[in-house]
Amino acid sequence: YIFGGLILGRASRIRRRGPLFYGTLTVAGLGMFALGLPIGVAGLLFAALLNGAALEIGSQVWTNTLQELVPNELLGRVSSVDVLGSTALMPVGFALTGWSTAAWGGATVCILGGALTMVVGLLGFLHPAVRGLN
Repeated sequence: YIFGGLILGRASRIRRRGPLFYGTLTVAGLGMFALGLPIGVAGLLFAALLNGAALEIGSQVWTNTLQELVPNELLGRVSSVDVLGSTALMPVGFALTGWSTAAWGGATVCILGGALTMVVGLLGFLHPAVRGLN
């Protein structure tokens, strides 16, 4: 996460936020996918770094987009709904991850989860509003 923050923190302005956000989602999925492969300790460290950096950059892009596009008088409400949705779904994700890891194994869950995340990230590029968000 620190690495991603340092990368994006150097930018004076975030450009092409739509493609950047969905690109980081795709890269984070790639990192998760790689965590399920037999790639050795150095490969696992790199995959974890890739995943964490991509997630942090995506998080910063999302926060920046909310702050810039949502009117100030609505920002608190929109942010609270955003955080509530994310926080409310965390226990569901933890439960599904635990169950699926017990059923299929950690490597399979990382591969499937990473692949699904990459597909969702790539699907975002199909929408013109995402490609045009600057």
